[in-house]
Amino acid sequence: MKWLLLALIITTLVLPVMTIAQMQQEKFIVTPKTVVTSTSISPSEDNETDVTEMLREREKVAWMEMRNLRNCKVDSDCAAMICPMLIGRDTPMCVDGSCICGPGRNPKYPISETKIAICSEIREKIRNIVELMKEEKNETMIQERLRELVRLRDEYKDCFPRPVNPVPIIAIESKIKKAKEVEEFQDEMEDLREEMLNNITSQNLTGRELEQVIKEYNEKRKELVKEFVQRIHEINMERMEEIKEVVVARYVKWGNDTLFNVTRIVVTVNGKNITIEPGDNVTISVEGVVVKSIIPLKVKNNTIEDADTNQTIRETPDRIKARIREQIREMKLERKENKPVYIVDATKEGRLLGIIPVNVSVNYEISATDGTTIKVNRPWWSFLVLG
Repeated sequence: MKWLLLALIITTLVLPVMTIAQMQQEKFIVTPKTVVTSTSISPSEDNETDVTEMLREREKVAWMEMRNLRNCKVDSDCAAMICPMLIGRDTPMCVDGSCICGPGRNPKYPISETKIAICSEIREKIRNIVELMKEEKNETMIQERLRELVRLRDEYKDCFPRPVNPVPIIAIESKIKKAKEVEEFQDEMEDLREEMLNNITSQNLTGRELEQVIKEYNEKRKELVKEFVQRIHEINMERMEEIKEVVVARYVKWGNDTLFNVTRIVVTVNGKNITIEPGDNVTISVEGVVVKSIIPLKVKNNTIEDADTNQTIRETPDRIKARIREQIREMKLERKENKPVYIVDATKEGRLLGIIPVNVSVNYEISATDGTTIKVNRPWWSFLVLG
């Protein structure tokens, strides 16, 4: 029993003391190691030392290069030169045929932020006016906007330092002249209408006399329209309500009158503006696609017809182009079997047997009335062409 009690006392008192002593010994062993570690040089300090050395070497190289002058003609010849990092001597530049380290150069022309902002605003305003003119149908409004463009151009000349090409100026003056012609024509038509109304209301006319007044009015109005379209060399079918139908061949015919001076007809078909020009071959233009027509055309009610057969040409050239994958070289409008047909000459690039580069000629015949493909002609060996 005594021995058991003695063992219990030793376990309770002696063992904890020995454990604490051992822990203190380990602490003393670790501490010197920690101290040694804290006194060593950190990696960041090593990097800073390396960078400092590199900068010193760079400065030495720069000062040596400053002593050895290089020949040059422009500043870009000195781009490879290393200059010291000193204010006023940190930029390589060419002076008197030699590369030196200097302060750089000031801009040749002073930059005005205010002027840049004003010019940007004016250019944006001009761009908006041009976009509005494209959509405007009222000739009076077009004339006002043209005058506004001329005023802005003259008032802010400094915003357009490059010399202005005379062609746009001529075009603007032509537009202004055309707008004046339109305004004069509208005034003349209004005066003629008032004259007719005065003749009708101020006199007690019989039926035959009234018929004669209206007939004279229509004849005078037709003469005014005829003179007007020949002065501006154009008929816009959408704006000219007096002209319902014209025939375009070598010349433009309106009823029994031949309008020799009219050089273009503008008509809207399927929401697109189409220009038709008379000549030995009538020219049709829409969205950059040009077609030569051998047959005369009749333009009326926003439609284009074959003048001889009265068949409506529903398929416009731009639609035909969109359906053909090959590169179009030429497109014509002809009459075959008494029907208007597009004759399309196209070419396709490829490689014969996948090796030899060749151009394959492809010819299409497409109906101008409904767009159906009538015939496609290819060389017999075209199936050997890949690509």
